[in-house]
Amino acid sequence: MTDIITEVRVFPKENLGKTLGFANITILDRFVVKNLRIVQGNKGIFIGMPSNKRKNGEFIDLFFPITQEARDLITEAILQKYNEVSREPEEVLQN
Repeated sequence: MTDIITEVRVFPKENLGKTLGFANITILDRFVVKNLRIVQGNKGIFIGMPSNKRKNGEFIDLFFPITQEARDLITEAILQKYNEVSREPEEVLQN
């Protein structure tokens, strides 16, 4: 299952409260999921799924894993890339 996510792009951000950044993932070199949020929660960092705000103010996820195994795979891939990218010099991040 580890070869399902074929690319991870991470975009660290500052001054967004608990949001540390955003990520895009490519699945099987065929599907791209954009705007996954990297969030600092009370129990550690977690990945927020892309969502839309409904007229009643509720948010509805547009993409979400249906198994814990899939959620863990996405989280691990994004956090690994986030840790790599956040250690790079700022000049590299801008390219």
